[in-house]
Amino acid sequence: MANMFIVLDGLDGCGKGEQIKRLHNFFFELDKRNIILTTREPTYGTYGVKIRKILKEEKDPYKNAELLLELYTKDREEHLEKTIKPFLFSTGEINKIVLCDRYYHSTYAFQQAQGIPFERIYELQKDFLKPTITFILDLNPELALSRIQNGRANSEKFEKLEIMGKIRKNFLDLKNKLDEKIFVIDASKSKEEVFNQIVNVLKQENLV
Repeated sequence: MANMFIVLDGLDGCGKGEQIKRLHNFFFELDKRNIILTTREPTYGTYGVKIRKILKEEKDPYKNAELLLELYTKDREEHLEKTIKPFLFSTGEINKIVLCDRYYHSTYAFQQAQGIPFERIYELQKDFLKPTITFILDLNPELALSRIQNGRANSEKFEKLEIMGKIRKNFLDLKNKLDEKIFVIDASKSKEEVFNQIVNVLKQENLV
């Protein structure tokens, strides 16, 4: 098994965090020599902190599209250079696996929904490291929103039904727009069923 960079992405409420925990345990049990890094975007670095402040404090989902595109791109560059690449391409360990909660797929989905053309986003993201495989955890916005509302008291900038529908469509379109391995997973199922779908794809792709 070679080094892998695995991304899980999708609407808020789709269960990415839960599946990343399960994948971490799965890869560790598969081979105790596997070295696994779990990480996420936005980060808590220089630009990620600014993004998190905007997401928490702003209410208008269409505001600051260009600023968010710039911040996400800079945050991703920093994330790759300081965390992901040094881990993935270091020598000395047998198998290294990065599990990343959100990546540039979110930038395509969210910032397109804010009105920025795909081509403009692509120009800023095209040279970033491609994942080995990406899983889009898909569910309808109504279910996503109900999960979010059950989980915490306050909603964030993009957690509104109208824009979540646009974001979902943008996520699903990526399978045909990006030349990479993207698999859509039905995230409306139970946690165990969602995990089994992911593992089945990894086996089908000969990654485990």
